[in-house]
Amino acid sequence: MKILYWDRDGYAIWMKRLEKGSFAWPKHDATHVEFSTTELAALLGGIDLTATRRRLRYVQPVA
Repeated sequence: MKILYWDRDGYAIWMKRLEKGSFAWPKHDATHVEFSTTELAALLGGIDLTATRRRLRYVQPVA
């Protein structure tokens, strides 16, 4: 897996290669994919994002 991200003063690349197995990459039709930090941590930790679902969280209304 290669990750390209903007680091305020230039682009940086991260690479990770697994010794065994593979990443459970979500299916997509786009030329790029964007993840939140939580989703990226789950993906790198071996969690299949397609087999999980996000629970609703309370959001305080803006007054």
